[in-house]
Amino acid sequence: MTPRTRAAQINSATNRSQAATTAVGERATTGLERGLDVWASRLKEESGDGKVLGEQALVDRWTSAVSRWLMDATLLADVPNLHSALEILRAAVLRLEPDGPTARLEAAVVTLAEVARAGLDRARQNDLADTLDPHSWAARMLILAHEKPHITSAEIVTKLGTHEAQISRSGKTLIEQGLLVKNRHGRSKGWHTTPRGAVAAQRLANRGND
Repeated sequence: MTPRTRAAQINSATNRSQAATTAVGERATTGLERGLDVWASRLKEESGDGKVLGEQALVDRWTSAVSRWLMDATLLADVPNLHSALEILRAAVLRLEPDGPTARLEAAVVTLAEVARAGLDRARQNDLADTLDPHSWAARMLILAHEKPHITSAEIVTKLGTHEAQISRSGKTLIEQGLLVKNRHGRSKGWHTTPRGAVAAQRLANRGND
């Protein structure tokens, strides 16, 4: 049998690694969906009379389980599941009373909804940073604004070697995406990143260096 070339061996190993990574991601997503069904079903069973999630110990155990689920979903940047979780939690907030037998549960759900919202926001940031070309005008402008807060449009034009119209278009796109803002600083207006934009800029800079 003719021995395989080194390149073929490397390609085969790479394909196996990619297949394994995909399989792990699919299993993780499936596990998250099952976990969501479990804790969401339990929450929906609680009508507000405290018969399902009224006792402190039960509420605390349920809250811990949901917290762990939210952490996993956020780490995996699972936008669909995080969005579903947020909608479920928000619906429960409207249904539960802040006093009475489900007071503790209602307080926990309010907090968990905020955690879900933050996780969803972070996951969407990752999606945006991963889909934006790190060598595009918008990405380069975002990275510059992160490295030098309040940088002016004229400075960006000079550093990137482009024209004002291009910076205006890129800036408008980044503002609409919630990544960049333009404020007056002293006598001039300058650009700086939002918290979301700072995260995206760091990810783009890392991708550009790869």
